[in-house]
Amino acid sequence: MSGDHPALVISGVCQRWRQLSLNTPLLWTVIDIELPWLPDPQEYRWDDSMAYWGRQVQVILARTQLWILRSANCPLIVSFTGGLTFPENTDVSEEPALTATQHMRSVVAALCDVSCRWKAVHLSVEMGVDEGVNEFFQIPPDKLPLLETLYVNVLLTSPGLVSRLSEGQQLMEMTTGRELIKAPRLRRFGVGHLWSSPLPLPIKWANLTELSLGPLTQQTDASFPLAILAMCVNLTRCSIHLLASRPGGQLHAIPTNLANANATTSVQPANRHSGVCRLPRLHTLEFRGHHPTPFFTANIDLPSLRELIVLCSSPQIFEEGPVEDGIFELIQKFGDGLTDLVFEWGSLTEHSLLDMLRHLPNLVKLRLVGGIRYQQRMGADRRPVISDSVLEKLTPQVDGLNGVAGGTRCYCPKLQKFGCKVREDVELSEEAFARFIAARRRRQRASGVALLTSFVVAFPSPKPTRGIRNWLEEMDVDLEDMILVTAYKKPQTYSTLGMRLPNFDADVGLREHEDYVSTVGPFMRTLGHLTMLT
Repeated sequence: MSGDHPALVISGVCQRWRQLSLNTPLLWTVIDIELPWLPDPQEYRWDDSMAYWGRQVQVILARTQLWILRSANCPLIVSFTGGLTFPENTDVSEEPALTATQHMRSVVAALCDVSCRWKAVHLSVEMGVDEGVNEFFQIPPDKLPLLETLYVNVLLTSPGLVSRLSEGQQLMEMTTGRELIKAPRLRRFGVGHLWSSPLPLPIKWANLTELSLGPLTQQTDASFPLAILAMCVNLTRCSIHLLASRPGGQLHAIPTNLANANATTSVQPANRHSGVCRLPRLHTLEFRGHHPTPFFTANIDLPSLRELIVLCSSPQIFEEGPVEDGIFELIQKFGDGLTDLVFEWGSLTEHSLLDMLRHLPNLVKLRLVGGIRYQQRMGADRRPVISDSVLEKLTPQVDGLNGVAGGTRCYCPKLQKFGCKVREDVELSEEAFARFIAARRRRQRASGVALLTSFVVAFPSPKPTRGIRNWLEEMDVDLEDMILVTAYKKPQTYSTLGMRLPNFDADVGLREHEDYVSTVGPFMRTLGHLTMLT
């Protein structure tokens, strides 16, 4: 709720626009609050710093009340980030600390007073010495008639609180395990840090259509996510942050007695012997952290899966050996139905990437992102994942007799949108990209080869004298109605010891492009708490 908020900008144009803004309650329905950090007690004139902090929070409170007033009776989208984290040696009974507590609780109370208008809520709260943010979690369900979307991330910031909470389950009961998640119309639910298993939460799992689960603070076996998913029979979108399971670890059967008493319909999750977890409506699945295990892949059925997002690091290596990886079995199992794939190629070899692409005959949108591979960071020498040979497999071959680009000899023949963020450990050329685009933009294409409509790529190097567009112009490729974005690193300079050295940290022309989010979405959060509020 800064001065750059659209409602305030419109109000400052002229008197007529100001009146228009004041008479449009929908302009004031998004309340985004981020409390400033508390000053360090070791700072010079700490009392003055605390007084300034208090004035900042009073401004936030005043704007909160103003937004609530001007939004009339419209449903609200609320985001609150913050809490009170005093250093361990701080005397919270002193006047500055008491005043800070009062200021923060006033903001929390102002938001809770209009809980009957909450439609979507994002809470990223600090559980420190003061637990004033607990008021959010104590709102009874009958005060939340409109709440459909809820994302909660609880951070432990006080060593004293950590010592009192010997089990993570106690923290879950203090926050997400209370009244807030019992909202009768809740359909989209997300949790950041999972301090313990969310299975006992008093939530109507069968009512959820979207679910986002952050990482557990402790390792678990492969049956954990399946036990959750088995109760969410109506999911359409799901994001899971998986921890690596140790190789050779015990795999527990998916419990058959986890039917949720609060659910509208009883759900009997299938175990590994009697069947699989079937989610008939799920069309978007996202993995973060680590790849799913073969056990997960073998025990899940996703007949409607169309979009797969895999933003995972390299397979973790334990003393017992590398973890088992089930992502390729998952793509082989559901690849025919996938139309949209986002993949972290940093954990792949060239052979595994090609094998994956070979099983995606109906893919429409492909986005490849990622960083330096774990093995390369450790000094291992492996071939680059994305290279000219990979692009050649995606490039339709031209029939020498009639000049028609054929679809039988290329992977992903229905591909229409391609996005790639190139890193330093990748070897490819602008010429190979140009051949790939040219072959898929030919007017004469064999049946089954789609027209490439969007191409977005970011390079880690400065712009060359001869780029992709130059190659395409020489090939006389028709680029009408095509989105073509090539971003390079802009050479910045910084001074050190009187010398000016080059620095290549700035992307050029990518983030500002209108097709950036739609084509290269993984550079931003996909099912995270930001998009859950939209």
